[in-house]
Amino acid sequence: MGSLDGKVAFITGAGSGIGRGTAERLAKEGASICIADMDLDGAELTADLVGQLGGKASVVKCNVASQQQLIDAVEHCAKTFGRLDIAVANAGIGRMGHILELSLKDWQDQLDVNLTGVFLTVQTTARKMVEFGNGGRIVCIASLAAETTGAGIWSYSVTKAGVRMMVRGLAQELGPHKITVNAIGPGVIDTPLAAGLAGEAGGAIRTNLEARTPAGRAGRPADIGGLINFMVGPDGEFMTGDYVIMDGGLRDARGSGGQNAEVVMQEMASIRAKSQERHEKLQRLLDDR
Repeated sequence: MGSLDGKVAFITGAGSGIGRGTAERLAKEGASICIADMDLDGAELTADLVGQLGGKASVVKCNVASQQQLIDAVEHCAKTFGRLDIAVANAGIGRMGHILELSLKDWQDQLDVNLTGVFLTVQTTARKMVEFGNGGRIVCIASLAAETTGAGIWSYSVTKAGVRMMVRGLAQELGPHKITVNAIGPGVIDTPLAAGLAGEAGGAIRTNLEARTPAGRAGRPADIGGLINFMVGPDGEFMTGDYVIMDGGLRDARGSGGQNAEVVMQEMASIRAKSQERHEKLQRLLDDR
């Protein structure tokens, strides 16, 4: 028997990356998974992986920047599985840029998904949990960037710092309903969203990252999935309003890792080019709200 047998988890952005890794881990522990994502192709792949683990999964299209889509998605989850115990507000985007160049649309899209989307996810799932009356566990994905930032990345940091602070107040409000709310600040995780930071296996970016990180490697979605499993499982009952960094020690690392800067920049340009098609597809889905 798994620690989450009989539980139902609603996970946004579960079509790839941390969301997919979390879906797989919670399914291994016995939870049924509602996979909410704009990208139905990725969501269906996650559902297949959950099925291979012997778990139950349902896919629903959901743009977290749309309140109505979230309401419909959570209702789908409740009707499909008959309950809702766990919510993971994971969906996020990155729109980097210099203050003199960053467009209002990129700024607003990032706020809509990373901050308002988390607010709407928590509000909608918490209301359903209160309706069912069984309590619940909510985990919001923030970022190491919530407390460390720099040129170009500051706008992303703003949204993640907001999530970090949000959970502290939410924990106070939802505690009486037996609902815990926590946040995680992942470091550099090997996901499509962080491709430019994690690089490719054997490449200059990855080599630099591995050299700078005390744990000696990039993070994996399964790492975050394991921490989420703790937060939503029996051992996480007394944990609420907390923000936990999981970055392999990168936060306090210094130095560049020793790789030639020109080689690193060339690799970053190559990764951006490879990611462009995915970026354009997701932007179209985001705009469809």
